[in-house]
Amino acid sequence: MSIAALPYVNWIFWTALGAGSLLVVGVTERLGGTTRGYRLFMAGFTVVCALILLVSELNLPGDVPAAGTADLRRPLVMAFVAGSAAYLVASVGRWPRSLLAIASGAAGLAALVTLALAGGSSNGGLFAVQLLLAGLALGSVSAAMLLGHWYLVTPRLSPAPLRRMMWLLLAALVVQAGLFAVAVITVPGDAITGSMGAITWLRLLAGTLLPIVATVLALLASRAASLQASTGLLYIGLALVMAGSIAGASITYLTGVPV
Repeated sequence: MSIAALPYVNWIFWTALGAGSLLVVGVTERLGGTTRGYRLFMAGFTVVCALILLVSELNLPGDVPAAGTADLRRPLVMAFVAGSAAYLVASVGRWPRSLLAIASGAAGLAALVTLALAGGSSNGGLFAVQLLLAGLALGSVSAAMLLGHWYLVTPRLSPAPLRRMMWLLLAALVVQAGLFAVAVITVPGDAITGSMGAITWLRLLAGTLLPIVATVLALLASRAASLQASTGLLYIGLALVMAGSIAGASITYLTGVPV
C-alpha cells in the first residue's frame, strides 16, 4: 500500500470525530437530559470539525485507490458540513434540530463507508465497519467527556445521558477489539509480523483495550454523587481513542490490514 494515501488518515480522523459527535449529540438530545448550553457548545464544536474536514477534503490527493469514490464521497461531506452549520443555527434559534443532527452525522459516517470501499485496504467491507466504529467511539467519548464538565455547574443534571454515551463507547470498543482479531487472522498482510508489528499491537493495547478499561472505570465512578472521576477517566479515554483511530487508519493504508 502507498504512503501517498496517508493524507486520508487526517480526513478520516476529522470525519469520524465530527460526524460521530454530531450523531451522538442528536440522539442524546432526542432522548433528553442535556442542557441547552451543552448542545450549543457541541454544535459549535462539530462546525469546527466540519470546517477542518472541508479543508482536508479539498486537498486530498486523487492518484491513490482511496480516491476512487470521490464523486460519491464529496457530496456526503458537503451534506455533513452544511448540516453541521444548520444544526448550529437551529440550536441558536431554538428550532427543531435533533433529527437534523442525526441525519447530518449519518451523512458523515456514510462518507467514511464510501472512502473505505474506494480501496486502499485488502478488505473494504471490514475497513468500512472499522471506520464506522471509530466514528461512534470518537463521537461518544468526546461528547461524554465534554458533557462531564456540565455536571460541575449543574449538579442536579441526570447522569443518564452520560451513562448512555459511555455504554455506546464501550460497545464500539469491544466490537473493535473483536474485529481486530478477525482482521489479523483472515486478511493477508504483515500488520503483525512486519516492520509495523509493534505499532499494530500498540494500537490494540493503547487504542482499544486500555480505553475499554477506562470506560468501565468511568461507568463505575458514575455511581457516585460527583462525576469528576468519570470525567477525568474520559479525558484519558479520549486521548487513547484518538491515538488508536489515527494509528488504525495509518496501519490499514500501510499494510492493507484493516485494524
